[in-house]
Amino acid sequence: MTLLVVTQVQMHAILAAVLIGGGLSLAVVAFLMSKRNRQRSLAQILDDTMGMAPVPVEVASEAPPRNDSAALTARFSDAFGRLDTRGKLEQCLERADIPMRAGEYLLVAVVGAIVLGIAMSIMSGSPVIGVIVAGLTALVAWKLPARKSAKRAKVLQSQLPDALSLMGASVEGGQTFQRAIDMYRHDARPPLSTELDRVMAEVRLGSSLVVALENMADRCGVDDLKWAVEAVRIQQSTGGRLGPILHTLSTFMRTRQEVRREVQTLSAEGRVSGYVLFGLPIFLAFAITVEDPGYLDPMFHGTALMVLIGAGVLMAIGYLIMRKMVNIPI
Repeated sequence: MTLLVVTQVQMHAILAAVLIGGGLSLAVVAFLMSKRNRQRSLAQILDDTMGMAPVPVEVASEAPPRNDSAALTARFSDAFGRLDTRGKLEQCLERADIPMRAGEYLLVAVVGAIVLGIAMSIMSGSPVIGVIVAGLTALVAWKLPARKSAKRAKVLQSQLPDALSLMGASVEGGQTFQRAIDMYRHDARPPLSTELDRVMAEVRLGSSLVVALENMADRCGVDDLKWAVEAVRIQQSTGGRLGPILHTLSTFMRTRQEVRREVQTLSAEGRVSGYVLFGLPIFLAFAITVEDPGYLDPMFHGTALMVLIGAGVLMAIGYLIMRKMVNIPI
């Protein structure tokens, strides 16, 4: 009877935590989506050069609609945004194409970590498990923009050689470089098409083509793109034939990609070894817990807990060392 009462109390607590956390998350997401829809509406108005699109009053208004929950969410977002003092998270979110500000992303990550931590604490009956889950959630949220930005940069890097080759052919055929970019962006795939759309939008708003391309290179963080933009800048200031320059850059980038793929193949064994060595203790702990739920209980108290934390720190350090050994910059 006592066990049944305890189980019911735990279920009610889990339900309350999920409802509260879900409500907070939905409020934050609703506010962010309203801001994003307003920005998209403004972008559509700016793209409408003929002035034929209907303009809603709430979109064109400078002041957002009065809403206490939205104002509270905005204050929290601004407060969390001040934590990103150097702007690295903001830059990483932009490179990852995540449509959120730094404060908004941190607010969602903190709310999600707290909700998951409370839910896991109630479900497992151990506050330590909740703290570990909350910490892992925060770690995943912190690493996610960097992973997405690196993946996006890799895709963009693979698109550059073909793009430069086709643009070079268009320039040699008599088109201007700006016209070659405008023609190519309609047939390109994301993320390159998205970035070229932004370049052409900046040009239409009065920026020079070289400045818009430099902004694109700084925004994407791809070295090959920076070199290409620098070559275009030098050619625009000194003169000369741009087509052969673009073909030379395309050939050079393809050679670098071949060397990079060869290095990735040769270092694959080291990366897999790091994943296995880091994940094996976690898998064994999970398997033991499933087989015998009370077997590892002494490890979460007293000196054993400190040993467990120390082992986790040493595993993380070893994993980082192995990552440094196999990640060879090219």
